[in-house]
Amino acid sequence: MHPATEVKVWGNRELSETLWINAKHMRDFANRELSGVADLMRWEILWREGGVAVDADSICRQAFPEWLFDCEMFAAWENEIVRPGLVAMGVLGTHAGNPFIGRIIEDIRQEKDLSDRMAWEVLGPGRLTAAYRKYGYRNLTVLPSHFFFPRHFTGSTYSGGGPVYAEQYWDSTGKLLGADFRQLADGVGGDR
Repeated sequence: MHPATEVKVWGNRELSETLWINAKHMRDFANRELSGVADLMRWEILWREGGVAVDADSICRQAFPEWLFDCEMFAAWENEIVRPGLVAMGVLGTHAGNPFIGRIIEDIRQEKDLSDRMAWEVLGPGRLTAAYRKYGYRNLTVLPSHFFFPRHFTGSTYSGGGPVYAEQYWDSTGKLLGADFRQLADGVGGDR
């Protein structure tokens, strides 16, 4: 649906061959919560390259509108009714070198241990939402949840007439990747 767009899939090889700022945290989460590894990769990939990061378990339903790419950074609410105020990361777009993302990466790097909390809380949507509030970052355009998450994992489903650009399948990839991905814990690229 985006024929002029370069698509890059970041997988196991890229995980092990890339020098990551937060490689230590990636190794810690690789044996515990794979979504944490994906969140850490997403931050650093977007900071280095810019673009739009989309969860592997998302399906595009219609082309993203051109105006979306005029934003400095965009995301969507996870669900305004079930989880009001939580900014999701399943679809996240920005330009390379975004200082807000750089700040998040550095904040994560400075933490010794994150293993006492869930990945969504300390690396994913919880981290994004907390940083958005803490730093007062006003260049994040937060879109309605129905743009990318019309069906929440709780079952709450959007039935309005607004656009739906993607649909999230809420961790179905975790069941598909299984142990193969977890074996990469020792092969995560070195620290920068």
